[in-house]
Amino acid sequence: MKTPEFWDLPNHFLSKLLKPFGWFYAYGTASRFRRAKPYQAPVPVICVGNLSVGGTGKTPVCIAIASLLYKNKKNFFFLNHGYKSHLKNVMVDLENHSSYDVGDEAVLLANYGPTVVDNRRARGAQLAVRKGAECIIMDDGFQNPSLIKTLSFVVVDGKKGFGNEEILPAGSLREPVLKGLARADAVVIVGEDDWGVRFYLQRNKVDLPIFGGSFVIKKKSAAALKGKKVMAFAGIGQPQKFFNALSGLGIKVEKTESYPDHYYYTRFDIERLIKTANGLPLVTTTKDAVKIPRDLLKYVEIIDGQFVFDNPQAVSDLIMGIF
Repeated sequence: MKTPEFWDLPNHFLSKLLKPFGWFYAYGTASRFRRAKPYQAPVPVICVGNLSVGGTGKTPVCIAIASLLYKNKKNFFFLNHGYKSHLKNVMVDLENHSSYDVGDEAVLLANYGPTVVDNRRARGAQLAVRKGAECIIMDDGFQNPSLIKTLSFVVVDGKKGFGNEEILPAGSLREPVLKGLARADAVVIVGEDDWGVRFYLQRNKVDLPIFGGSFVIKKKSAAALKGKKVMAFAGIGQPQKFFNALSGLGIKVEKTESYPDHYYYTRFDIERLIKTANGLPLVTTTKDAVKIPRDLLKYVEIIDGQFVFDNPQAVSDLIMGIF
């Protein structure tokens, strides 16, 4: 989704107008927690979520956490709700399941570890345990009260921060910042802290570990394009970040095309992009690639990347403390 610009602007008249609706939204979120009877899984559950709508980088952070668990020889499973998926309560099978079946994020996660897709988190956790999970990494679901979390990371985009600090639809927040952080165990700031997240937490006396990190494009996957002119396209939370990252690697991004997050590409979309590129190489992300018809992937260069913590040892120490 394309987020309204006023969500990032304090004291905008539209935010003031919509603020009463935000109170109802926040009340609904709080009510779900009061009414919930959450399931306690027999294994640790690590939740990677956020306080706002839109892409903050949760899935790459999940993969980075999985890497730390792998190094510590812990048998982890991913649990994903399967955005717009057509199958529920299943283990992702990359040979037989497409992003249409289980969602784009689930396909991406399944490249890094066993992945269960279920919009009913407790049921999905039970399946993961039956399949041998020693630990569950839940991608999103911080506002979902149906499953007890052992450790919760709140992911914040360093550029957007908490926006105008208003609740939907007056702002991007799903719940008040301080109320949400009261349930969190750590904060992960993705990219440069331009918004001032650290100062905000300090000013409000939020005593949580704060970890920094950034999404880094793997140079090997982009090496052949260095110095070349390309057309880049992406349907992720913030496509401009991807375009900027390409430019930072010396790739000349001549044309760009942005799509909504989780966008599923049709044959017509790719054929139109090929025509628009007019001979320029088409470049996109790994998350987008899983939503492109397979026989058309040969026309697209796929750029791989990963989220890297500034201090992975500190994150690892916090995680291993739950076992």
